[in-house]
Amino acid sequence: MFIKGKMQFLEVKLLKEQRIVKIRQMLERDGEVEINELCKLFNVTDMTIRRDLDNLAEISNIIRTHGGAMMAQGDQITEPSYDRRNLVHAENKEKIARKAIELITPGMKLFIDSGTTTHCLARAIPGSCRNVIITNDLDVAYEVIKRDYSSAIMIGGDLRKNTHSTRGALAEEQMKKFKVDAAFLGGNAIDMDGYVYVGSTWETGLKKCAIENASKTYILLDSSKFNQNNLISYINASDVAGIITDDEISEEIANKLRQRKVNLIIAS
Repeated sequence: MFIKGKMQFLEVKLLKEQRIVKIRQMLERDGEVEINELCKLFNVTDMTIRRDLDNLAEISNIIRTHGGAMMAQGDQITEPSYDRRNLVHAENKEKIARKAIELITPGMKLFIDSGTTTHCLARAIPGSCRNVIITNDLDVAYEVIKRDYSSAIMIGGDLRKNTHSTRGALAEEQMKKFKVDAAFLGGNAIDMDGYVYVGSTWETGLKKCAIENASKTYILLDSSKFNQNNLISYINASDVAGIITDDEISEEIANKLRQRKVNLIIAS
């Protein structure tokens, strides 16, 4: 009886990645899931399941509900709102921002991409630093102009309400005119081959322009986005200076990416 119970426990104690895949399959099959049921099924705490559902809601067409989650239907299928994404994995995003600050010195010219983690980076820049910061993100620009010594250059273009950022051909043409010491980019996911993904095709053009015009490029991704994919890849992580992530990344995933020549910079 003890051995049988132990085996059952091991069967349901799945790795995080396997558990998330299972939850996604249940959502596709049933349309909705409840936290209480998932806790019993996987033998984990409600906090663990809430993190799993938050992760799914950030990277796919899942809507969080009070007691669980449901599949988005019809016109509900949109990218999660900026305010909602800003709350997900907030502590880890702050860690990543503090680590990224170590790569910035006064006088550097920077491009800071749109996104919630890059916004954390902008907030973390010391007020005493003298930097020129180019961005397509309204919130990043606002953070910069609050500082006494740094200056902001806002990339124009089509304004996207859900990400508080600009996009399109006009934004890309403007970015091509700038040369920066470092670019700090965001992303929605990174797979085990090192490809970094975003959820909209319009994002790729500006990111590629920033990479081409930066002496070094760093991509900021919290650990929940690893071993995932999304709509379209814009770069392989082995082709940039580094991926900055938090210390919750699994050792197995980190080792596999390092074997792919990916430079992981771990924030603790």
